[in-house]
Amino acid sequence: MKKIILVLMMAGTLYNPVNAQVNFDSSSDFDLAKSIASQDVDLPSPQIEKVHSDSDAGSCEGSPLTMKLRGRTVTLPAKGLWTLESHLATKEDSFSRGSSFPRTVRENISAHLNKACARLTQLVPQADCGDVYDTKWAKEWTPAEGGKAGQGAVPKRPSKDEEMWIFNMMWAGKAMPKAGTKFLATYNGKSVVVVGGYERGPSSRHFLGGFQREVLWALGATEDSSKITLSTLKDQSVPPGPITCN
Repeated sequence: MKKIILVLMMAGTLYNPVNAQVNFDSSSDFDLAKSIASQDVDLPSPQIEKVHSDSDAGSCEGSPLTMKLRGRTVTLPAKGLWTLESHLATKEDSFSRGSSFPRTVRENISAHLNKACARLTQLVPQADCGDVYDTKWAKEWTPAEGGKAGQGAVPKRPSKDEEMWIFNMMWAGKAMPKAGTKFLATYNGKSVVVVGGYERGPSSRHFLGGFQREVLWALGATEDSSKITLSTLKDQSVPPGPITCN
């Protein structure tokens, strides 16, 4: 089995962590099907293109998987349009009165983004965080929708390293994967290990799902217009973030 070559831009022995500050205020293989309850029925959507999986992709190898979304069923790997999602509060974030979640969509978002920027520049030293977090929605917590601002579809909060690479789909009921399950997003020759199971949406069938801003940036994709492919990932030990698959 071929191995994933992690994208390393600087040698570890020479690397000095970047303390970036930006003002943002204005497992080995497993049976993925066991974590997703779905029906083996393929009802393609006009906005989704089925693609062939690469059986010789080493640790990037996946297998076809049918997932039941609200009002439709999708079989991975699949290609479609993806929208931009706002941020989720992480285990490392802190808020007033010891709360696990912010009171507003802006509370302490600057501290969250500074941590994300520092981590991103470790992975990709040439990253310009002003370009990464370049829209209003990339500088806010996800709004309260039946819960609290910054809260996903489950009470469990992701780690800061997971949150940057989160994706979501409008999974139907128990079809939502277990929080932390990893998938593979690919676009224009680039690949990113993404994390699912924390959030659900969007409701519009125009989109296959949604990505955090860091995912779209790492793929070189444009929100709402780039057709990105999502695949399963058998090797769940791979860390989230940009990778090169051989």
